[in-house]
Amino acid sequence: MRPSFDPAPKRLDEVVQPAWLTRMLSARWPDAKVLGVTVVETLVTQATKVRLALDLTGGPEDIPRCICIKGILTDTQAPSTASVVETRFYRQIADRLPVRVPRCLHAGLNDAGDNGVIVMADEIEAGSTFLSALTPFTVDEARDSLEQLALLHVEGWQGRALYDEPWIPRFLDMITQQPIVPPEVLQQMLEGPKGATLPPVVKDAARLQSALEKFAQQVREAPACLVHGDAHAGNIYRSAQGYGLVDWQILQKGEWSQDVAYHLAAVLSPEDRRTHERDLLDHYRARLKAMGGPDLAAEAAWLRYRAAMVYGYYLWMITRKVEPAITNEFSRRLGLAVADLESFEAIGA
Repeated sequence: MRPSFDPAPKRLDEVVQPAWLTRMLSARWPDAKVLGVTVVETLVTQATKVRLALDLTGGPEDIPRCICIKGILTDTQAPSTASVVETRFYRQIADRLPVRVPRCLHAGLNDAGDNGVIVMADEIEAGSTFLSALTPFTVDEARDSLEQLALLHVEGWQGRALYDEPWIPRFLDMITQQPIVPPEVLQQMLEGPKGATLPPVVKDAARLQSALEKFAQQVREAPACLVHGDAHAGNIYRSAQGYGLVDWQILQKGEWSQDVAYHLAAVLSPEDRRTHERDLLDHYRARLKAMGGPDLAAEAAWLRYRAAMVYGYYLWMITRKVEPAITNEFSRRLGLAVADLESFEAIGA
């Protein structure tokens, strides 16, 4: 009898074994057998990503020999449930979206449904480039990446089938009803290296928390859609076909503005954002309408854009498990945007 197969192990040393990889691939390619494995790169943040080169026999010629595995596979203190939403995304809706994402080979959930492991074709080996806060991003490139967000929002607009998936949470409600960090810790973060270059007006923890809670209430009352939720530059890759999105861990039901505001402030320098954000917002509105989405009124959309900037700013201020150079730069860009746009005032906080 064949030994049982765990589709979502919780240990890195298990998923890099030829035996596990063979069983994983054989669900799609029964003749495939992994003879050997080379670990190309391991990246640990909240989740662990490991890139592998496989020595394979059997299967078709186009079977991927370079793969990327993602899951809660090391002791990062992250709950295993952090992997579930992204796993369900690849299992249940990625193929139904026109948004560009990596090719998924396996999206496994354990029997309890509280842990997931994803195996994707390695986009880096295929020639794609993953961006970061330190990667220059032009205004024209921002127009192209906004296209992917508009596609997601239209296809996931409230009332459409994708929106009704019951497992997709309202993440914004979750982090305001049960804050990720206590107020005193948030204040320490605001006063630390991440806030060093920011004006005092955006470094009040009580006001930031209050603004986030009021924003969440406003979002609950607004027309909703599926939102990527973490559309910073590090979750974007550039392929021969165009831009794509990765890291769907906080896919959520929310407001379009969360993605658009966060994205533009994160990918652009503050100078470019200040000069071009209204034009880019108009471009997003036009593309959303052209794709079959709603016709957002210009001034109302501008107000929601200004308000939404607190969402991305809060997320980066509480981020700890990313390189300081990247964390500090995203916090600077988003914090300056909150100050420039008077986001607290736009929310009424």
